[in-house]
Amino acid sequence: MEIIEFLIKSLKGRGFYPAFMVVFSWTYTIVLIVVLICQLFLYIFRVKYYNPEFNNKEKIDKKR
Repeated sequence: MEIIEFLIKSLKGRGFYPAFMVVFSWTYTIVLIVVLICQLFLYIFRVKYYNPEFNNKEKIDKKR
């Protein structure tokens, strides 16, 4: 709740657009950080996704 109170105090007296941009940019930053952490997790543990369509296309391309 302290974060919400801080946002209310810091955005008090400002217009809608700056408040919207602050909320949107922080939300976007958090989403990007979560995606980065997920990507690092997948990279560190070398998780592979099996896609038969990709393998078939690779075989066809190698035959040419």
